[in-house]
Amino acid sequence: MKNLLIIFFMLSSISCIQDKKCDLPAQIIGSGEIVSNALVDQQLITWEISKFEHVIQTDSQNVFNLKVSFDNGATYGTINFNQYTLLGKYASGGCQVVYEREVSKIDVAKKCFYKIKVHQCGTCEKYSESMNWVLVSKIPKDYSVSFIVEKK
Repeated sequence: MKNLLIIFFMLSSISCIQDKKCDLPAQIIGSGEIVSNALVDQQLITWEISKFEHVIQTDSQNVFNLKVSFDNGATYGTINFNQYTLLGKYASGGCQVVYEREVSKIDVAKKCFYKIKVHQCGTCEKYSESMNWVLVSKIPKDYSVSFIVEKK
């Protein structure tokens, strides 16, 4: 009986062990066409913002009044839409999350692709969400932009 109790306690303690160690990649601001030293200020995510894919090319389209920093967040200023385009796409994940962002451009097809990989692990109650705003060199108006979200 004593051995049975010991086995029971051992098994119940093993089942309570936290999730396996998360092996997430390092946080990646962006690759490809993304301006790597640009940080876009993070606004409160609302349902209205999250339900759309955003290609912001002008001041009048920047209805969220998003600003950009080129000095690691020390100061933020207005975005020069003559030089840049702002892309944003909502994605979310659970517990521990890293968003990997990449923008690629195919000039002959006049297409841009914004791919977001959501690396996540764990099963805790914590929930992470991001609009994944990135600044890229000005995308010509006759290009199409496709958004891809992939969960890992």
